[in-house]
Amino acid sequence: MSVAVPQGRLLRNAALSPSGELIVAWFHADPGVRVYRGVVATDILAHEVGRAIGVGFLDEARLEIVDAAAGAVVVADTAGDVLSRRWLPTARGASAAARTVTGWFLALPGSAPPRIQLPGGRGAWTPDSTYMRTLALAAGDDEVIVWQSSSPFHTWRIGMNSVPAELERITPGWFADDVAHSLRLDAGIWSSTSVVAVGSGYVQTMAHRGTDRRLLLWFDSLGRFVRHAAMDAPFGLVASAADAPVVLAVRTLNTTELVKYSWESTPDSP
Repeated sequence: MSVAVPQGRLLRNAALSPSGELIVAWFHADPGVRVYRGVVATDILAHEVGRAIGVGFLDEARLEIVDAAAGAVVVADTAGDVLSRRWLPTARGASAAARTVTGWFLALPGSAPPRIQLPGGRGAWTPDSTYMRTLALAAGDDEVIVWQSSSPFHTWRIGMNSVPAELERITPGWFADDVAHSLRLDAGIWSSTSVVAVGSGYVQTMAHRGTDRRLLLWFDSLGRFVRHAAMDAPFGLVASAADAPVVLAVRTLNTTELVKYSWESTPDSP
């Protein structure tokens, strides 16, 4: 299925419920979030959430929303009723939030130095990189994924033990001549728009800034590069479902749409 993003609203991010049935999206410069049941959209929490930077489903009926405007975590049901609120003061300086079973991870780009705030009072982690201000976050069941949108495109996984493990670093040698040449000549024309856990592996979306060219990079469960696919369409994965073979993508043709896809594993297929 696909649903259109309202015109004039700039998508910040989106998430899927565990079954993949529900989509929740949140937008730049707009309060609250939008829940999609099929093609039916409901705007909720506009007066309760000033600036959403992360959403995590507790189950099919309840979700947590990190509000960076108030520095709080709001628990609500998908009909829009607020169930509880707790304070999370460090969220006020955060640009993104991702939830695992251990709690909320926060990207703090304005801190000195920029860092990832770990949940449960476990302190913070500063990536070993000079490009830390491009950090973004996504979450799996028991780990968070941290990636850089700009070159050199580092990606890390932080699991239950809070020890970061890096995915294999992108190298021009993985690609055909035109992509390899552009990465060698000017890596700045590419950006990493997302990294999503899919099944036992990971899919990273790379976007060419000057064209509609996209690269989907597949990594295995240990973070080793397996293969890539290229397409000439403005497309990228943004989320996956915890309990179903469903992924969510954003694509822009005549309009910007959120699109759900089912997937299956074909280990021997290129």
